Amino acid sequence: MEFLAYSGSVKNARQALEESEALQRALFDSALDSIICTDGEARIIEFNAAAERTFRVSRSVAVGKDLADVTLPPALRDHYRRELFVSNSSPGFDVMGNRLEAVGMRSDGHEFPAEFTVTKITIAGKSMFTVQVRDISARKRAEEAVVWLAAIVESSQDAIYGGDLDGKLSSWNKGAELMYGYTAEEAIGRHVSFLVPPGHHDELPLLSEKLKNGLVTHTYETVRVAKDGRLVDVSVSLSAVLDSSGNRIGVSAIARDITAQKRVAEALRKANETSVYASPIPIIAADARRLVTVWNPAAEKLLGWSEADVIGKANPSIPPEEELGTVTLHKRLLAGETITGVELQRRKRDGSLVSVSLSAAPLWDENRQVRGIIGFLTDITERKCAEEALRKAEEKYRGIFENAVEGIYQTTPDGKYIAANPALARMLGFDSPEELVSTRNDVENQEYVHPELRSAFVRSIEEHDVVHNFEYQVYRKDGKMIWVSESAHAVRNVVGQILHFEGTVQDITERRELELQLRQMQKIEAIGRLAGGVAHDFNNILMAISSYSELLARKIPKDDPSQRYPEEILRATNRGSSLTQGLLAFSRKQVVSPKVVELNGLIAQQIEMLKRLIPEDIELKFVPSSAPVHVRIDVSQMEQVVMNLIINARDAMPNGGDIIIETGNADLDQKDRELHNAPPGPGGFVMLAVSDNGCGMDAETKAHIFEPFFTTKEQGKGTGLGLATVSGIVGQNSGCIFVHSELGHGTTFKIYLPRVGTEVQSEETPTTCAVDCSGDETILLVEDQEAVRESAAEYLTGNGYTVLRASRGLEALDIAQQREEPIHLLLTDVVMPQMSGRELSDRITSIHPETKVIFMSGYSNNLLSDQQVLHPKHELLQKPFRLEALGQRIRKALRNRRSASAGQ
Repeated sequence: MEFLAYSGSVKNARQALEESEALQRALFDSALDSIICTDGEARIIEFNAAAERTFRVSRSVAVGKDLADVTLPPALRDHYRRELFVSNSSPGFDVMGNRLEAVGMRSDGHEFPAEFTVTKITIAGKSMFTVQVRDISARKRAEEAVVWLAAIVESSQDAIYGGDLDGKLSSWNKGAELMYGYTAEEAIGRHVSFLVPPGHHDELPLLSEKLKNGLVTHTYETVRVAKDGRLVDVSVSLSAVLDSSGNRIGVSAIARDITAQKRVAEALRKANETSVYASPIPIIAADARRLVTVWNPAAEKLLGWSEADVIGKANPSIPPEEELGTVTLHKRLLAGETITGVELQRRKRDGSLVSVSLSAAPLWDENRQVRGIIGFLTDITERKCAEEALRKAEEKYRGIFENAVEGIYQTTPDGKYIAANPALARMLGFDSPEELVSTRNDVENQEYVHPELRSAFVRSIEEHDVVHNFEYQVYRKDGKMIWVSESAHAVRNVVGQILHFEGTVQDITERRELELQLRQMQKIEAIGRLAGGVAHDFNNILMAISSYSELLARKIPKDDPSQRYPEEILRATNRGSSLTQGLLAFSRKQVVSPKVVELNGLIAQQIEMLKRLIPEDIELKFVPSSAPVHVRIDVSQMEQVVMNLIINARDAMPNGGDIIIETGNADLDQKDRELHNAPPGPGGFVMLAVSDNGCGMDAETKAHIFEPFFTTKEQGKGTGLGLATVSGIVGQNSGCIFVHSELGHGTTFKIYLPRVGTEVQSEETPTTCAVDCSGDETILLVEDQEAVRESAAEYLTGNGYTVLRASRGLEALDIAQQREEPIHLLLTDVVMPQMSGRELSDRITSIHPETKVIFMSGYSNNLLSDQQVLHPKHELLQKPFRLEALGQRIRKALRNRRSASAGQ
């Protein structure tokens, strides 16, 4: 009335009323949702244009018919009629319950998911209903797509949870924690009803019954209550969880916060019923010339311009790059088309851009002519940012999966590949992951070298959910076996059933081979230590036997027949000594005295002795190098190497043949040096080759020939130490060995020793004591083995020497400190308790500088020098030695002393 009074004209009032009614009619007809009005008996009295498009029936046909007959499938009409039109609310303006999702039916019989909202209106005692119907097919499809994406993206903002058919929760993701405020620990195990606010508890039993009775998926909108009491509008998508047999075992739910969307929808409804200006949704209307006619406060809030700024002007929020597209949309709308969900960019007043979703429709005048357009905007900036983040995350994790160095896979529990990355395909010899997935559907029998390990792997992962560093052998596509290490975990459904395994695989073949080599080296080292210890103790025993045999022989007349007994004992000790020398050489605990020797001459001196080792049907040839070849090595060691190689060749030719010894200067490239652990540096080598045309060896035998006690000979015909001794000596002298052999084509051993200068050091060969070995000097004898000590003392005493006995180093040191007279010679064992012979000699010579030193040793454990090599100034007797050799060595040392004294 105030407006009429202000206008001063009844005509203007009538015109305003007509314009208002036209606007309301335009809003009713331009609404995107179907709006149907019925009387109290649910007969249709109004049917808007959207309803005509949705149900594909004209208004004239629909008016007067029952709402359920026009909009619902026959089987659901009675049920939804009760759901839609039963209300206990008081008369007036009543929205009956929540929106109800149901199944709509078009006139052609096509069914579609729909959302029904019923409003009861009572005017002058008469009841009527307004039914708003929304086709939610597109939203359903979008929600299903969102569910699929959320399932693979851990950072999903949607609440994803699951439980059994009775509603007890068993899973709860981060999105649920953010949406509802409850942590997983607080939620899991509780009934889902704690999320349902008062007035909504009747929906849970209904949904549970539907799922139990066959409904596979169901999406609906409802309200949930957060931990802080805040109500959250959500769109919930429920899905039945099926086992492998198709039985329903649980329910998974994805809930999306649609509070903002609900507000938009509510604002749109109120705009249709009351005023565009009360809507929280930005609404902009324009005439046929694209000049703004409506700009509500929500649009002002979103874009920054007030209605006064833009009315009668072109829309200022359209960026230049969007201008052409906007003109096209405007023409489509003026042609009568309705558009929905078009994503656009709009510019705010401050210049920033905002992403919006535009839904628009024509505005009709009373003559059903298009007089303009009306558009509804939704700010989707955050959603677009989230989508972009999701896209980048998917690209990132896809890149990690595709480019990972380790193999990554998914398999079913029964062993069929679901997915594999390129690294795993390459590891297993396949051209592509697709080939691997399509080919390997039974990994237990197709992949595992030992199928029983697959059962152990499955049991472990079923019990513990994870397996770490599970090592086993697998077959590649080409049949080659490799070692792999696998770490995996089980992926389970909401009720704990294993869906699949996923994990990583690493090729550890090289590491396993290195470990095997290390274990072999450790085994050989342990055997070497044992052999060295046994040889040392055995040498002391042989020394006692040999010494007492010599003493016994001295007491028996030369022409006495009994003389042969000590002689046989001595020969036996010599054979035992030869065996211990092999053990010491193998264990590298042999005390050696290396000298520069010319190899050709050394072998030439040995040839006649070597010929006595081979039968007449084998010819031994020596092909020396044209130039001299010099090496630094202990002569006895070099003779052992040649002799063992000749014996090995002899045994490989039971039917006769040829053995050829060759020498020469040679060089090794870096690859050969690394392969055979040759010393680094530019120095050359001397090559010694021993070849035969015997039976040869296969690869398996060749792999073990240098192992101690490995032999292919019959029981009792070989110790298995010959080639092991060769390997020990060569290694001790910084050399390396090459072996070439084929079955039926003979064998060649090539030994490379570092080449040295040409200064040859002569080797004095001890002889039996042809001269007088007696003397009157004082000798300090230190030996912890009583039998060795007493037999040597008896021999020396018998030759006129004064012998001071000691069983330990400290005892000998006390004797030296208390004696004022000279001690002409110290004869000491190397390895003794409390103090070594080397330390003892240093301390005694500091007290008695005139004292000469002779060492005795069964072996030396790094006591003489860092390389177990005797210094040239030291004298050494290797046990077991002959007493005559001892007498000669003592006489030589003391004679040198006398010569030196005479020279002074």
